[in-house]
Amino acid sequence: MAQTTATGSAHRTAEEVQATIGSIKKMLLVGGLFAAVGYLLIIGALVVELTQFHPLLEQFFTTQTAHSLAGGGPDRAGQAALNSQLSSIHQFPSTLLWMKLGGIGHILVGIFIALAAIIRALALMPDRLGMIVGTEQ
Repeated sequence: MAQTTATGSAHRTAEEVQATIGSIKKMLLVGGLFAAVGYLLIIGALVVELTQFHPLLEQFFTTQTAHSLAGGGPDRAGQAALNSQLSSIHQFPSTLLWMKLGGIGHILVGIFIALAAIIRALALMPDRLGMIVGTEQ
């Protein structure tokens, strides 16, 4: 339990300070994990975009010169290859957007948790300084 001095300020005991330091380390670890997952999602989205989406677009533009990505152009009835290319192209952006936004969200949550841990560590400094000064006297 925290000790109260004659001035009315509460000081934490050594055990409370060590327990708080342990929870700060856990917060930093969780924040780092969120940030790592976020970076992996963004890297995954970039890899998928560069290795699958861009070649699919390139193939569409080289083989389907009379049609646009929106499906405009001559009649598409009976053109299964064109319809399947357009279908696969139109499915990619939502997946890529989800991966990129999810990655950014994870990174921001990780930064927030790390900042909260830093604030807790800064709030703990007066007690740690008091413990150090108290042991030297």
